[in-house]
Amino acid sequence: MKFALHYSYQSRTGDWVGAYHNSLEQIALAESYGFDMVTTSEHHMVEDNGYFPSNMVTAAGIATRTERMRVGTCVLLLPFYHPLSVAEDAAVLDIMSKGRFVLGVGLGYRREEFAAFNVPFEDRAARFEESLGLLRRLLTERGVTHPGPCFPMTDVTLMPRPEQTPCPPIWVGAKLPAAVRRAARMGDAWLSDPVTPLKVLKERKQIYLDALAEAGKDPSGVEFPLRREAYVAEESEQAWEEAREPMLYNYQEYLDWGHLVDDEGRPVERGAEATESLRQRFILGSPDDCIRQIERYRDELGTTSMHFRMQFPGLAHAKIMNAIRLLGEEVLPHFQTTAK
Repeated sequence: MKFALHYSYQSRTGDWVGAYHNSLEQIALAESYGFDMVTTSEHHMVEDNGYFPSNMVTAAGIATRTERMRVGTCVLLLPFYHPLSVAEDAAVLDIMSKGRFVLGVGLGYRREEFAAFNVPFEDRAARFEESLGLLRRLLTERGVTHPGPCFPMTDVTLMPRPEQTPCPPIWVGAKLPAAVRRAARMGDAWLSDPVTPLKVLKERKQIYLDALAEAGKDPSGVEFPLRREAYVAEESEQAWEEAREPMLYNYQEYLDWGHLVDDEGRPVERGAEATESLRQRFILGSPDDCIRQIERYRDELGTTSMHFRMQFPGLAHAKIMNAIRLLGEEVLPHFQTTAK
């Protein structure tokens, strides 16, 4: 089992400088404890908290302040960009990180973002697939020619070339069955979202495995990363008391955006039932609580790496540092020992 940190970079006070630079201290501490990776996400025009929109830029900043951890996007919203520009940024980031970059891409689902980028929402899947196919070709081939329709190009050779051979891993975010099958067909790993419950994830995992087989891919070497919100304190209820309001603040956005479903895949409505449902999806509590929760995902889902978002708007930097310390000293060693 590997462990990673995930950042969305939000601030309810407008202190985005603090949010970013505090994260560098958190990441350095995580790297010292043996965390494997750090990823950044992307949304646009989130007025309440300024959710960072430029995850390639933040990933590049992190790459210059780390030595061993992989650095990735989770996810870059691919339909908004030209694939040549994304391929160039990915190659440069791979060079900056000395071959530690992972390119995670996703489809996007907020209509206001598509409107702002002047990308028809109804065209997003076709645009995504064309762009994703071109990305891999640009990163691995020379003299790429493509007829379009969205991104025609003739005899294009990406320079400089990425450090990793044949290219940085391309992870594909997916939630619905058709998207999960696309992730199997076109990606190197499937990135699930942090809000889907375990029951639905297990169903999607089987769809993914079946699609891998149809594509002639061997699942034995495929990573199965899982994103979850996480917070650890010395005692179980202390963790919930300290993190409840900051964690649920983020989830008001997911509820507003229609991104939260129950075990049957139905949209979750606001209220006490939603709060308790969310609590069950978080990695939350004492170190022993978190160990049991992580073991369940490992044993029932086959998860190979846990990606934790721990920086929530309104949660003090010192508390995040303490949570990372508890993970590093009491949770990670358990999985390093059981893996031997």
